Amino acid sequence: MTGEIRFSLALPRFVDPGQKDPYRRTYEFARHVEELGFHTGFVGHHSFTPETRDPSAPFVLLAAIAARTERLRLGTGVYLAALHHPVTVTEQVATLDQISNGRAVVGVGVGYRPYEFEGFGIDFAQRGQRLTECIEIMRSALSTGSYAYQGECFTVPDLVVEPPCVQRPHPPILVGGTSHRAIERAATVGDGWFTLPMETLPYVKALVDQYRAACRRAGRHPYICLMREGWVAPTRERVEEEWLDRALAFHKYYWEAGTRGDESDPVLQRVGAGERVGYEEFSRDRAIAGTPDFCIDEIRRWHDEIGFDELCLIFTSQRDRAGQTTMTEVVDLFGQEVIPAFRS
Repeated sequence: MTGEIRFSLALPRFVDPGQKDPYRRTYEFARHVEELGFHTGFVGHHSFTPETRDPSAPFVLLAAIAARTERLRLGTGVYLAALHHPVTVTEQVATLDQISNGRAVVGVGVGYRPYEFEGFGIDFAQRGQRLTECIEIMRSALSTGSYAYQGECFTVPDLVVEPPCVQRPHPPILVGGTSHRAIERAATVGDGWFTLPMETLPYVKALVDQYRAACRRAGRHPYICLMREGWVAPTRERVEEEWLDRALAFHKYYWEAGTRGDESDPVLQRVGAGERVGYEEFSRDRAIAGTPDFCIDEIRRWHDEIGFDELCLIFTSQRDRAGQTTMTEVVDLFGQEVIPAFRS
């Protein structure tokens, strides 16, 4: 294994409605993972979808976290940019980059829930082209200082970009998705590719091969951010007890919502049907979940197979104070015993 792996995570939202500082626990957790050496904290994005607890205005939340941290990079994982006008997206990205002093990361995806687009009065069938043009506008505007652009979905006059971003030429743009078009988009207009957490290693490896081939055709350098569900505990029994049921519920929910990864995967089919698949069968080639030594071996195995650059882990937990305590124990163990194994 060559090259240093960047370890990132999906930031949980610990919220206490009605309190003077309702997001205080979220900020505390972000500062804690920063001290542990995590590279980026990502938050997701959905509108009209309270059950996911993903913020509908993720740049607002990330800006608040940015004001309370110093080194942790902050990104969207992923932002449904096609729901909004590219100028609005670009202004939010640049503002986050200013507040964080150059720590913004933009993860974008096309979206798969028609009702979100209906809510904004946008043709669901146009979302792919809208996303491509949004990325093109953002890249050009932040690099040149001008919004001048003419496309099929958007035309923007030669107006000044305000504020400018700190990172040059612009914050990194990671494109999520596993369809052929998503992978081509990542290779041609993105700075990297965000995988989904559902697919097994053999399936991801085939997609990685497609992405690298597309990068070669486009003359672009590949960058892979591997997103996986994760958990670490001192014993296998504790991993199963603390993690398995929530992981199965996570995959069942997204299977029913329509983002299924490899629909032919027999294990995912059974999970989608409500079966309680066992820990070993479910996690094999799918999740980084086990003791510290097991996680180290699995990360090395995945890296040897696909050569990813960054690993973004989803540690699924309860959102109450007990859940925060457990989550803190998990990231502590990961930061103290797993990450150092990959540092020279």
